[in-house]
Amino acid sequence: MEQQIRRVGTAFLLGFAVLAFGTGYWQVWRGPALAAAPGNPRVIEIEKRTQRGGIFDRNNEVLVETVDGRRTAHKPALAHATGYYSYRYGATGVERAYDALLGGRQGVPLAQTVARALAGAPRRGGDVQLTIDVKLQEVADRAIGNAQGAVVVLDLETGALLVMLSKPYFDPTTVDDDWSRLSQDEGRPLYNRASQGLYVPGSTFKAVTAAAALEAGIMQPSTQVSDPTGEVTIAGFRITDAAKPPQPAFDFAHAFAWSSNVVFAQVGVQLGDARLRGQAARFGIGKALPFELETSPTSLSRTQPMPPVMLASTAFGQGEMLISPLQMALVAAAIARGGDVPKPYVVAETRASDGKVVYRARPSSLGSAMLPATATALRTMMALAVEEGFSRNAAIPGVRVGGKTGTAQSLPGMPDHSWFIGFAPVEQPRVAVAVIVEYGGWGSLNAAPAARQVLREALRSVGSRQ
Repeated sequence: MEQQIRRVGTAFLLGFAVLAFGTGYWQVWRGPALAAAPGNPRVIEIEKRTQRGGIFDRNNEVLVETVDGRRTAHKPALAHATGYYSYRYGATGVERAYDALLGGRQGVPLAQTVARALAGAPRRGGDVQLTIDVKLQEVADRAIGNAQGAVVVLDLETGALLVMLSKPYFDPTTVDDDWSRLSQDEGRPLYNRASQGLYVPGSTFKAVTAAAALEAGIMQPSTQVSDPTGEVTIAGFRITDAAKPPQPAFDFAHAFAWSSNVVFAQVGVQLGDARLRGQAARFGIGKALPFELETSPTSLSRTQPMPPVMLASTAFGQGEMLISPLQMALVAAAIARGGDVPKPYVVAETRASDGKVVYRARPSSLGSAMLPATATALRTMMALAVEEGFSRNAAIPGVRVGGKTGTAQSLPGMPDHSWFIGFAPVEQPRVAVAVIVEYGGWGSLNAAPAARQVLREALRSVGSRQ
């Protein structure tokens, strides 16, 4: 009898231990995760009752707000910056990056949280103010028309994004209703081409190669080069110019302005893998940029070290490179800023539900990509490209613009992508831009004119705030 009692007692204790462990595991260890799980009905109910905070542009124009319990976006052209917020499909963009603040789970005093909980009052979220200028964003939208592509404009003083356009875009207000169509659309409207899109940069990359050649002392703007036939053979591979330069011999500055693939291919071989790769890395190429929103890692080449043919192709902007419009905008910005690469940002400040500022952005740097003298030389070369070269369609009367077009290979059988990067004014740069028009053909015919429109309006916008 005593042995049976012991067995029963032992079984009881074991059962109690299992129960205690299970309760502790689910309530203490797994409890917070389950409570925060998007699929938890209690979480969804709480979120539906939350007065989620607003998202504003740099001039405090309302971009997104909660109206009658529904998340409402007023400017679909900013969809990839603001992102969407869905109980079913999660969140992207600023809605995701600042979800805790917008949802009232951050930046709220403890006493206020407790008081609301006791009163059964719904949470109130804080607000996010972006650096983007909605009017300038709309100019960029019109500039590239119905094409797929992206536009990025940077304030050179701070690194703030004035424009982050990705097309096609979508309406964040109706993302739940439109999800099936949006997720199956071949145009990928949910994809942020500005920061996540990866493309071959074409001849815009010659700015990076030129920086490497100037830094290494291989070239000076006045160094004499030649391209008499419009083609050259490197390691058995024939390289040709998209358009033959107007004369057989010229200086390196004109090789850049006239976008000579022949000259830049030979310069790439002279530089070698280490120097070209090192220069690209100083611009930030080869990793994901630090940024509040989703970015994709860029890359120079999977092949290490690059053989001569790959070096040649990479140097004039082809090869295995995959680079985002945001990254190419930073290349232009670094040249304009004397070599300093600004850290890009899109959130100017955040405010708690009571209006108190929680966070205010402070401009910072990602480091130096080149010597100031190199940047000065490159600014002159980019100005020459607009004044005498293939970038003429980016010229603005009365303003000296620096820039570089690019025409980059796309999918087999499809037209090339059209690129432009640049800044203005050359003497005291204030804004930098990167434009890509997918399947737009020559950079001079599509991306450069679009960049001209955006740069002109950006200069007016920045000037009006000074």
